[in-house]
This record gives sequence, C-alpha cells and structure tokens, in this order.
Amino acid sequence: MSSASSFNTRWSLVQAAKGDTPQARAALAELCEIYYRPIEAQMHRWLGNAEDAREITQAFFARILQGNRLSGAAEGSGRFRSYLFAAAHHFMASHKRAQKAEKRGQAVTESAEDRLLELVDEEQHPPDMEFDRAWACALLNKGLETLEGELRNSGKSKAWEVLKPWLAGTASHGDTAQAATSLGVSETAIRVQLSRLRQRLRTILEQQIADTLAPGADFQAEVRHLMAIWN
Repeated sequence: MSSASSFNTRWSLVQAAKGDTPQARAALAELCEIYYRPIEAQMHRWLGNAEDAREITQAFFARILQGNRLSGAAEGSGRFRSYLFAAAHHFMASHKRAQKAEKRGQAVTESAEDRLLELVDEEQHPPDMEFDRAWACALLNKGLETLEGELRNSGKSKAWEVLKPWLAGTASHGDTAQAATSLGVSETAIRVQLSRLRQRLRTILEQQIADTLAPGADFQAEVRHLMAIWN
C-alpha cells in the first residue's frame, strides 16, 4: 500500500462530487463522525470555552453536511485532515467576524455565510501538533472499535477483553502470564495472537488513513506522521 492512488477512498469520492451525491454525502458523514472530536477540541483551544466550542462545532459540521458546500475542497486538497482543519479555522474566524458585526449593528449577508467553507487556504492554516494528536487518537479509537467488532462477530469476545490492553497501549509488562491463564493457552500463544492482532489493527488503520486521502497524496508520509504520534 504505497499511495492513495489505488483506492476509491471516501475523501476522493467526496471531492469528485463536491459532496453533492448520496454516496458522497454518506462518505462525508462517516468521515465527519470519526473526526468530530478533534475539531471540537481544536475549537475549544481557539475559543477557550467548552460550551462555545460545542455550539460552533455543531454549526460547522451542520454547514458541511448540508451538501454542495465543498467548493473549497479542490482536487488539490490531498488530505481530509488538512482540509478540515483549515475549513474549521476559516469557519471560526468568520463566526467571530459575524459576532463583531452584529455587536456593531451591521448585517451579515447570506452570501457571506455561503462562502464560509469556500476558498480554504490549507497552506496558511496547516494542522498543528495538538490537532494531529487528537486526530491520531480518533483514528486509533475507530480502529480499535472496528477490530473489536471483528473479534466479537467471530465469537472471540473474551480474547478481545483480555488482549485489548496491549492493543490500546495500557498493558503492564509481564501481564502475558495472566492473560494466558485467563484464556487457557500458553504465553507463546498469547504473543502469537497479539502479533496477529497488531498486524490486523495496522491494516485497519492504514485503510482508515487511505480513506482520508485523495488520489496522488503521499500515503506513506501520512502513515509515518500519524504512527510517530502513537509511538
């Protein structure tokens, strides 16, 4: 898996239709659901108030999900992560300008509202490390959720409950003996299972990352960047 060019990714589907087909809207809704929390956390950092952050985040995603609002999602928007961060910054700044205008008694035109998500400058407002850390966390949580579903659907719920701490990075050194006892297998078998599950989790995460990239985007660079945050 060397690039996003070989995938019909969610983000490429959204871009191609500018979010204005049922398939594109469904893909965009799935992406927004996964990465809602990183945007809310970033709004909190920008605004300094949790309630304001919740309200503007809801308004931001409502605006995006209305359909045909992605004129700023040009073909060059290779990463959904970069686009969403820049769009959120643009929306937040426009919201603040609108508030100031209202305080001065000036009208905010509908045409100005319609442009809130247009002409997004991703280079001027690239994601910062705190946002990327929250993004990586959301990605990992979704990956763990997907892996959990696979194991439970295959009748391995107990194995998931016992082995999840290693996959989530919360297990203590030496706990493999206790895990082996819980599952009635050897420690060697536990290590083999963990190796397989880690590989499966990585595959899931790579597919999720690919889904946020447009064709031609540097898939390996995005994987390295996000994996470095986890490690």
